[in-house]
Amino acid sequence: MNPLLRKPFWLSVPSLIMHRYIERIIRVSRRLLDNYAGLREPEDKIIADSQAFWNGLSNQGRDGGPAHFRGQSIFADDSRWVGLGQNSLRIFYRLAGEDWLSRKPRRILDWGCGGGTCAVHFAPGAACYYGVDITEASLAECNRQVAALGLHNFEPVLFQAPEPERVARLIDKPCDLVLSTYVFELLPSKEYGRRVLRTIHELLADEGLAYIQIKYSTHKLNSMSYRWGYSKNLGNMTTYFIEEFWTMARECGFEPQLLYLEPVQPLNNDHHFAYFLMEKAKGS
Repeated sequence: MNPLLRKPFWLSVPSLIMHRYIERIIRVSRRLLDNYAGLREPEDKIIADSQAFWNGLSNQGRDGGPAHFRGQSIFADDSRWVGLGQNSLRIFYRLAGEDWLSRKPRRILDWGCGGGTCAVHFAPGAACYYGVDITEASLAECNRQVAALGLHNFEPVLFQAPEPERVARLIDKPCDLVLSTYVFELLPSKEYGRRVLRTIHELLADEGLAYIQIKYSTHKLNSMSYRWGYSKNLGNMTTYFIEEFWTMARECGFEPQLLYLEPVQPLNNDHHFAYFLMEKAKGS
């Protein structure tokens, strides 16, 4: 190409800025239509898209960072990967007491176990540790991390995204603790979250504990649920107001006990985390 005809780089900068500006306008406009005009994708589509996203991410050898695979994406920094699980354990101890896990061997279920960030901290001392996920790749990776500790108590439980209730049919013994961290914001919808909570309730022993982390909404637009474009918006697909999740949990048979708020979490470059410790209500 004639050097005189070659477009200088600096001439392309304004067009790049304009492209990003237009993209942002489209994105904000779509958010406004979703939240104030009720224009959203059908739930069945979002559920199918969520299964496809996680299948494509982890089963086809692509970057497993969003599934918290050790050594991938931001977790190439191993201190982040270890620290994220340690942080979840620290908050659990603060809510339930530091001796809760050590009083006796527990049956623990990890809903959305991913690459095992929580498993390596909660599985030691557990009588049985169920890892529940929608991809075989995540279950295999979680099992690998637990086995690396010399443990043999990991039980993989695979289900497909459209059928969270199936998990209750795959586990025949009640659990003492069900934990789920960095998962509820990835769920397809609030109603889907209700289905998961009801299933967790069914899985728990009487007066068993649920330790659930959600992303909480403020009244700012960027903290609200997306309800469209799963692969682009999964990190905020489903968010709740604090009192909204508290009420939903009670409707599902739980008695919320304690709440811990984490406005900023630098280990995963995110914000607005709320951790609930809940007990299965007596007679529920």
